[in-house]
Amino acid sequence: MFKNKIDAVCFLMFFFNIFGSILLFFDPFKEIVLTLTPVNLLTMLVLFFWGNANLSINLFKTISLIYVIGVLVEIIGVNSSVVFGEYYYGQALGLQIFGTPLIIGVNWLTLSLATFGISSYIFRHGWLIVLFASTLMVATDFIIEPLAGVLDFWYWSSGKIPLQNYIAWFFVSLIIQFILVKGKIKLNTKLCFSLLFSQVVFFLIQYINNGII
Repeated sequence: MFKNKIDAVCFLMFFFNIFGSILLFFDPFKEIVLTLTPVNLLTMLVLFFWGNANLSINLFKTISLIYVIGVLVEIIGVNSSVVFGEYYYGQALGLQIFGTPLIIGVNWLTLSLATFGISSYIFRHGWLIVLFASTLMVATDFIIEPLAGVLDFWYWSSGKIPLQNYIAWFFVSLIIQFILVKGKIKLNTKLCFSLLFSQVVFFLIQYINNGII
C-alpha cells in the first residue's frame, strides 16, 4: 500500500488528525477526543521521529532544549501577563505544573521542527530559515487561537486575543529556530510538511464545525 515508511507516517498523521477532527462534530465523541489531545500530540511526535532517518544524540539534545524552553516560557506566561498576555489553560491538554500542561512543550516542539524543516527546504541562508520558520509558526498560531477556547485548550481572560501574543510567539520562535539552525538539524522535508499541514487541516475542519467559516 505504501512505498516506504515515510509515506506510511505521512498517511497516519493526516488520518489521525482528520479522523479526530471529524469525530468532534458528534457530541458523544467530543469529550473523549479532547481528552486524548495529549495522546495525539505525542503520537505525532513519535511518528515523526520514527519516520525520520537522521536521528542523532545532537538531535535529541536539541529537542530536549526546545521542549524545556516551550514549557518554561508558558509557565512564565500563564503566571504573569508579561509574555503572551493574560490567559489560563483548560483541561484538554492534560497534566499541568504551575498551571501549565506539560504537553505544551511537545506542541512547541512539533511546530518548531515542522516549520524549520519546511523553511530549510525553501531557503539555504540561516537567517532566512529562522525568519520564515518563525513567521510560519505565528501564522499557525493565528489559525489555532480562535479555536483554543472552544476546544478547552486555553482561554484569554479578556475574551480577546492580544497582539502581544503574536509578537511574543514570533520572538520565542526566533530563539528556537536559531537553536535548530545552529544545531544543523537534518529533517525529512515530506515529514515536516505532513506534520504541520495535517494539524492545520485539523483546525480548518473545526472552523467549519464551529461555524467560523
